[in-house]
Amino acid sequence: MPQRANNGASMMPTVILTRPKAQSESFAAELRAGWDGPPVDIIVSPLIEIVSVKVTCPAPDAVIFTSANGVSASGQFGLPQGLNAWCVGPKTAKLAHDAGFDPIVGPGDADGLVADVIAARPKGKLAHIRGMHARGDISIRLNAAGITCADVVAYDQKALALTPEAKSTIAAQNTVIFPLFSPRSATILNDKGPFVAPTLVIALSEAVKSAVSPNISRQITVADRPDGSAMLAAVLEMLRAQIGRS
Repeated sequence: MPQRANNGASMMPTVILTRPKAQSESFAAELRAGWDGPPVDIIVSPLIEIVSVKVTCPAPDAVIFTSANGVSASGQFGLPQGLNAWCVGPKTAKLAHDAGFDPIVGPGDADGLVADVIAARPKGKLAHIRGMHARGDISIRLNAAGITCADVVAYDQKALALTPEAKSTIAAQNTVIFPLFSPRSATILNDKGPFVAPTLVIALSEAVKSAVSPNISRQITVADRPDGSAMLAAVLEMLRAQIGRS
């Protein structure tokens, strides 16, 4: 358990992870492996459940993936092996490769990915396999640039309630750190506040930051890059700052 101050309050912040369960548990394991300070409480409290949507996908000449969930959802379509896949970043590209696609690695954000696709001007029809809640207007922007791209909404990001443990933590006085990986997570979390606990948010990107209500956080930090490694580094840095370590 975290060390306690004389008044009984925890000196260490609690980290609450809100991604879907498997992704949160993976990030929690990486955080524990990278942390060398006093014990820290990590609570897995998913705010999103990924639910498949039955939909057809017109036979594309290439696909676009802006999330790991999009890669997973593509399995229902029986797409051919070796199909080109424009991927938002390296992690999504690795998953696409493992799923049998030929990935093209993007810079880590939707704007950069759109710019890359427009610059390459691929021939044929593209399909953006995405969730029901998405930002960036990727298909709209590509079609406006003369590149044919269909929106294929293959899953929903269903909102979930915070777990009882997470609720009791944000109702107490100890500092809480929320790493937020998507605007959808941020908007769901907004509806849970305001909180009693002093809350610090680490946002994956400026788009995530812009979705966070100031009512739920006294400080918002944006990761250096929109990827998991940068988010992990940002959480570790914030934990060290909270206990006065450089």
